[in-house]
Formats: sequence, structure tokens, C-alpha cells
Amino acid sequence: MRFLLKGDPDAVRRVEAGTAVFADESKGSAEEDPLCIEVHFHEEDAIHVKKEGSSISIECREPAHYFRALNWAFHHLEEHTAEKTETACFPENGFMLDCSRNSVFRVDTVKAVTRKLAKLGMNMLMLYTEETYEVPEEPYFGAYRGRYSREEIKEMDDYAAVFGIELVPCIQTLAHLRNALKWPMGEPIKDTADILMVGEEKVYAFIEEMLRAVRDSFSTRKIHLGMDEAAELGLGRYLIRNGYRESAKLMKEHCTRVLEICKKLDLEPMIWSDMYITSNTGKGYYDIDENTDTAGWEKPDKGLGLIYWDYYNENGKLYRDMLRVHSELTDQVTFAGGVWIWNGISPNYGRAFRCTASALDACREYHVPRVFCTAWMDNGSETPLDAVWPGVVFFAHLGFHEAVSEEEFAEEFRNCIGGRLEDFWQLDAFDSLFTGMGNNMTSDNPSKYYLYEDAMLGMFDYHIRGIDTAGYYAQLASKMRSCAQTSPAYSDLFRFYEQLALVLEKKMDLGVRIKDAYDRKDMEALQDICSQDIPYLIDQLREMKLIREQLWLRDAKPFGYELLDIKLGGVMTRVESHRRRIESYLDGSVSRLEELEQERLPYFTVEKSMGHDPKKSMSENRWHFIVSGCCLMDTI
Repeated sequence: MRFLLKGDPDAVRRVEAGTAVFADESKGSAEEDPLCIEVHFHEEDAIHVKKEGSSISIECREPAHYFRALNWAFHHLEEHTAEKTETACFPENGFMLDCSRNSVFRVDTVKAVTRKLAKLGMNMLMLYTEETYEVPEEPYFGAYRGRYSREEIKEMDDYAAVFGIELVPCIQTLAHLRNALKWPMGEPIKDTADILMVGEEKVYAFIEEMLRAVRDSFSTRKIHLGMDEAAELGLGRYLIRNGYRESAKLMKEHCTRVLEICKKLDLEPMIWSDMYITSNTGKGYYDIDENTDTAGWEKPDKGLGLIYWDYYNENGKLYRDMLRVHSELTDQVTFAGGVWIWNGISPNYGRAFRCTASALDACREYHVPRVFCTAWMDNGSETPLDAVWPGVVFFAHLGFHEAVSEEEFAEEFRNCIGGRLEDFWQLDAFDSLFTGMGNNMTSDNPSKYYLYEDAMLGMFDYHIRGIDTAGYYAQLASKMRSCAQTSPAYSDLFRFYEQLALVLEKKMDLGVRIKDAYDRKDMEALQDICSQDIPYLIDQLREMKLIREQLWLRDAKPFGYELLDIKLGGVMTRVESHRRRIESYLDGSVSRLEELEQERLPYFTVEKSMGHDPKKSMSENRWHFIVSGCCLMDTI
């Protein structure tokens, strides 16, 4: 598509390169007259776009909003006249991509994410890198993990700037550093296996190395320093050397030292707020109400921003109470929500949508200046990246609307992501077996634990007796097949989930069927399982595993896939072992199968599975707990 940009020369300069990228993606022939696009930037939050004939005029505050408007106009080119006005609710609205849970996403993948964020009008992309970035003085930092080089970060930073998007580094400077501290470099600087030693001079020299590396790679001066979930702060080597000190005082001391380094390097720091809340109250992060008094609390230094993160609650009052407390601690409050693709191997859109709606409503009321949504990849990035988009688009949509219009939301999703929202929504069904779609507020994740469960042990089988899991997932496989056709740009994603559904159709109740046949001494049923069901299941597993490998290597560097390969390969290996074990019983080589004589106990404390108590969860996201009742992680 050819275009002609008009407007103030500085405004044209700021959007010209990005407009060319959008035009290349759009349909149009070289013979057509050029599209005349006029851009004007103003100080207001309002975005106004009008398309009339072959002309488009856009008035807005900044480039990211311009690209949101331009994308809308490009999808209304067939109309002679089209017009739209929106208002940005938050000065900064962004997305955090987790590049630390084994998947370090390729530069081209991050660029593709950037283009979609530009279409959504988001102006910030945060890269969460615990130790997956280069620190020249520390060769072990990010070793064998696919860390980003300085050149790669600069390439992504430059590309984001084309669309008016700020690439912000998110690192860790207290906890969540287990992967770095396990190497020889970690011995003199760690308090526990995961946490740095507060007060140790070598720690602050190390942190300065990290901060210099970040400063020299990113163009922004903003930096997210992490410092969350350090529950054992001061309780490891620090305790032995120095005796007990309150964690609130340790947090204050550490933040002061790190903030001094930030000032020295001209960086603008922010941290997660949970340690400041919990260390002051001695309670859980969300144990806050209207009576919580912060007058006697240890408070952060002036100039340190706090990020209130909440992915779990749909109670609007809780958000308001938390925002009130945060506003008393700092005048630089940021809110972080979540898109719930860390539920296991399948996304949980219902919980993401319900929590996001409540959270952003409260954030608008409190005039929070910066919000972003997180895409954590817990337990090894099992969920494919493209599953993130419904949660991101929903979050972005509420950054420009006070309420969700289902029709506008679906259109925005289609125009920005290139797939159908109704197709992606079907993915919510994988983990909604017990709750119903859209209602999985307890984060049940049966698609994960029944995929990895050892069928001869049947550790989760208690909860699906009497449930037609085969019919449920067979129907879902058929839906995935249709979704691959109606959202062809994401056919690989839906092919993976079709295969997952086919696997679960046969595997979810495999342990139940094996044990029932064994208890009845039904040799014919056991023989059918060995000769028919298990070979079919292995074929489906092999195909699912291959597609997942292709998706991973398309989106991310190869580092880290080896663990997912082992997980999925382990399922195939165990199923093959099941067949040999059962056949040894059938041919009389063994007289009994002890594992099938173990009583199937409830794994979760629920009275019933279908429609279980919403206060009790049927979630298990730790692979090493799922695969065995024996100990994997602590065998030394």
C-alpha cells in the first residue's frame, strides 16, 4: 500500500517508519493512488481518527496511540467514511513478557509482539529477564540459558521505538536469582539459594555490574528491579553471620543501597511491592483492608516506585484498599495485572478477564499513571506464546474503554491479532472441566496434571471417577480442528491443542480404566488397553510433542526446550512402560501389580469435583509433584 504522510515535520518523522511497516502488512496494489494520512499530536488523552475517501486524519497524544488509530482505519478502508473517538485511560499501558521461565523469545518474535502491541495502542513492553541478559563481567550469568546479547537488546529497543513503544528492562536484584547463584559466582554473595546477602559489599558490586549492563543496552532510564517474594530474606547465611533482623529493615537497607547505585547510573527504579507490604504487616500480601494503618511502617526511599501486582482477585474493594495503601507508601504507583497463561499447559481466560475488569476499574478511579499486564511462563513455558493474546487485548481494550463492548472487543482482537476471538476462547475449556468455561477462578488445571500423571499410580484418578472425560475432550478436539480452519494464521497453535485434546481423550481416564480392569481381573480389557489404547495414545503423544517442538523453536531460542522435551518424552516412556508392566501380568511373569493395589486417595481437599467449592482449588502446577509420589527434587 502506498501512502503520503502529512503534518508537522516532527510528527511525521516520529511515525513514518512504523507507518511503512503497517502499510506493507496491509493489502493494496502499487497501482492504487496513495493514501493520504495526516497526523497531529496534541496534549489531550483523546484519540480521534477519521477516514474519508482516500484520506485519513489522526489526532492523538503520542505515536503508540497513532498506530492504534491507524490500524483501525486500515481495517475500514472499504468504507467511504468512517470515524472513531477514544480516550486513553492511562498515560502508560504495557505488557510484560517473561523471558526467564526457560523460553527466551527470539528477536523476531519480540518484534512481532511489538507490532501487535502497537496496533493495540500500548506504549510499553517490559522484558522480564532474571539472568537472561548479558553481563560482560559475569560469564556464568545466563550461561546455557539463551541470554540476550547487548546487540540483541539494542535491536529490539530500536524496533520498539519505531512504534513509540518503550522497551523497559525488568531484572532481579534480591530474590529469584537461583539460576544465577547456583554457579561458582553465587557462593560469596548469596544468603539463601535464591536470595542475595543484604549488606555484603560484593553483592552491591555485582548489582552495579548488572545495572551498568542494562543501562548500556536499553535506551530508557526506567528499570524494574524486582525484589519480590524474598520470603526467606535474612534467614540463611545472613542469620548465621548477623543474627536476626526484621525483614522490613533489611528491605529498607537493601533498597537504599541499590537506589544509590541507580542514582549514580541515572536510572529510574521501581520494584514489586509485596515485600514492603508483608514485611510491615507480617501477613499475606492481600491481607489489607480499610483499617490498615501505614503510619508506623518502614517506607521506601523517595524516588523508588512500587508496583502493586494482583492477578487473583475480582473483588473491587480489595483493589481499592490496596491502591490506597500503595499511594501512602509512594507517589509512584504502578499496577500489574495478569493474562493467565501460566495455568499449566492451557490458558485461563475467564480468570484473566474477570480480574482485569475489576482491577482496571479501580485503577481508573485512583488515576494510576502506569499499568501493565504480565505473561508469566511458570514451570517451564508449557503454554505456547500465541495463547497470550485474548488476555492482552482485553487489558488493552480496557485501557481505552470504561467497559467492554463484546462486539468492539471481538473486532479489535480480529484487527490487531489476525484471528477470531471466539476460536481462542475455546482454549479456556481445557481447564474448565470441573468449573465450566469462564468460571475457573480456582485455577484448576486438569489438562496439565492428567497429561503428566502416571497412569499406573493414578494419583489424581480419585477426582474423575464417573466423569465422561473422553467425551469432553473428544468434543474439544473437534472444536480445535474447526478453529484451525477459521483462524488460519494460528493453525499451528490449534493443531497443538487438537492433539492435546486427543491425548487427554484417551489418557485422562487411562489410570481409572486400568485399575478397574485389574480389580475385576478383566484380562480381556487389560489386553485391549495394551493392544489398542496405548499404541494409539503413543501416536497422538508423538504428534503433539512434535508440534510443540516446532512452536517452541519458531518462537524462542532452543535453550530450555530440553526440559519440556524431557517432560513430554517422559509421558511417552511411561505409557510404554505401562504396557510392558501390564503384559508381564497378563502372561503370568508376575502374579500381581503392586502399584494398582495402592488405594486411590484424593489429591485435593474437595468434597466433589464437578462444581467444587470455589474457595478450594484443584490446581497442581508443579511437574515434579505430578509425576510421582516419590521425591525428584531433593534426593541428595
